[in-house]
Amino acid sequence: MEPTHLLEHRQHGDATFHIQAYHVVLTPGPFQQTVNLHWHSEAEFIVVTRGRVCLQTGSQRHLLAEGDVALLSGGELHSMTAPGNGPSECKAIVFGFDVLEGTGRDRVQQLYLAPIASGKLRLPGALDHGHPAREALAARLCEMAQALEEQPIGYELIVKSRLYDVLAQLIQANLLLETNAQHEIDDRRADALKAVLTYIDEHLGEKLRLADLARIANMSEGHFCRFFKEMTHRKPMQYVNERRVARAAELLKDPNRSVTAIGMDLGFHDVSYFIRVFRSYKHCTPLAYRKAQVKPPRRSGRR
Repeated sequence: MEPTHLLEHRQHGDATFHIQAYHVVLTPGPFQQTVNLHWHSEAEFIVVTRGRVCLQTGSQRHLLAEGDVALLSGGELHSMTAPGNGPSECKAIVFGFDVLEGTGRDRVQQLYLAPIASGKLRLPGALDHGHPAREALAARLCEMAQALEEQPIGYELIVKSRLYDVLAQLIQANLLLETNAQHEIDDRRADALKAVLTYIDEHLGEKLRLADLARIANMSEGHFCRFFKEMTHRKPMQYVNERRVARAAELLKDPNRSVTAIGMDLGFHDVSYFIRVFRSYKHCTPLAYRKAQVKPPRRSGRR
């Protein structure tokens, strides 16, 4: 699950069945997948299947244990990391609400689907571990992911029935949130951050100056540093290095590109520094990472 761009334009599923499940491996090592802060128009359901996952939504961080779930609205900034060196895996189901829509505007669409799709109602995000609906929701998400991965005959019916079941449980548990003034403030802050993150992503190979990032956010440098740390839990240049390493990991899959050239293209003008920074995030050298990708372990729905 390594989005090349922060705003994902990729097709999840296809035009006739707009949903896909991904097996996400965050465990540190050469096969670790990077899920930096990003967003997409589709909703996303997450269930932790092994170990623990640190999920960031907006400026909030949530430590999810095995069996915990999170349900994210479209457009929501989010990222996932391993909280330590132990196992960290989850299933992520990404879908558009059009997968549930019929040809006409029936009562289900008017009362439930349209308000969620338009943002008038929001999904609850990470559920508390002790929430009474958590266990049943986790079971439905696992069943949905399994059907999407194995695709038995009639799997589309299984997936849609589980989706409706999840939404019904959220409604019955009063977990859908009405958009309020605080949400609107949070959205404006998120929009400012999205503009900065997009600028960083588009200029990774160039010298990125704090003054330029602050200008994009329309803030003073001091205010911007506090804002960025509050929203991402990282310093601006730390985040830049994370994105450069994530992009380098993608480029290293091309055996025709040298490690030195990749580092130079991403703004590392000292190959030793590039190797040191890469190792700090991937726990191996760029060359070792490239060799490990030749025969990666079998994983379903890798993003």
